[in-house]
Amino acid sequence: QRIRENGSEYSAFAPTGTAGFHEPMKFAHFYRGLSHQFPADESVTDYLIADRAANQLLRKRKYAAAEEAFVALSEIKKITEIQKSTALENAAGCARALKDYDRANQLADQIPVESIAKTVRMENLLSQRDFQAVIDQFEKEDLNQWPFWQAGAGASVRARAYYGLKNGQKAEADFQQALALTPDSRLKSGILVMMGNNREMNLQDDKSALDAYQQNYINAGRIGSADQFRSVQGAIRILIRQKKYDEAMQVLDLVKIADLKGVWRHEMMLSQASLLSASDQVDQAANVYRELLKDPSVATGQRQAAEAALAELNQK
Repeated sequence: QRIRENGSEYSAFAPTGTAGFHEPMKFAHFYRGLSHQFPADESVTDYLIADRAANQLLRKRKYAAAEEAFVALSEIKKITEIQKSTALENAAGCARALKDYDRANQLADQIPVESIAKTVRMENLLSQRDFQAVIDQFEKEDLNQWPFWQAGAGASVRARAYYGLKNGQKAEADFQQALALTPDSRLKSGILVMMGNNREMNLQDDKSALDAYQQNYINAGRIGSADQFRSVQGAIRILIRQKKYDEAMQVLDLVKIADLKGVWRHEMMLSQASLLSASDQVDQAANVYRELLKDPSVATGQRQAAEAALAELNQK
């Protein structure tokens, strides 16, 4: 467990779905790990079971149904304020996905934990690209006074608003705080991508941007997440500008394009063709663009980018 002046977070066996820890059957469920082949009454439900069902709807992008499920979850009696706040936070995320921002704000107003409510309000504004409103309302927010388990999320959202306003220094400071206070490796990966983008685009600091990107794929073992692919793209852009073509190709080789499918295969092919073109391998670059254009599943934006690049190559 972690107990600090600005919040508490308990052990891995704490999420029993109740305000207390002594729930023997829930302990057994977590203790047994991923194997849940033991007697259970399927009619029984509680916060954790209902939360899992709501998240399954969310993963299937059934946002309206998921929102309804999360709201119902928040209305369960005898749940903690954090559980209620988390359920409403997820419901607000569903409302944003449906572009129902008034509903998202209504849900934020019902969240009892203030730091979570403020984070949701920032997310609501950010999703509408109202970066200035985020800063106007939350610039003076002292995130160090927030519960430590929520401060990272608040810093990450505010950093993205600063990024949108091209205030690179303020964005960097908040991204650094978010990175330090975020324990989840997947969330850290997203922060590193945005940190790299901010350093590259707003601060014009390719060296430190490359460092942020590299943390997402060096020693990763396997590259498969969207944030890792975005980091590879960023690194290749920088290495091309630095004319370090061999290094860029080594980075590209990490993703194993031949094994990829879908949007990230197409994105990596665009990066590959761009690298080949920059290193004066024009014919090879053109072949990659042509191969990409043969695929009927290529998205419109990617197709247009490939067509424009190929037309430019043909003029050389």
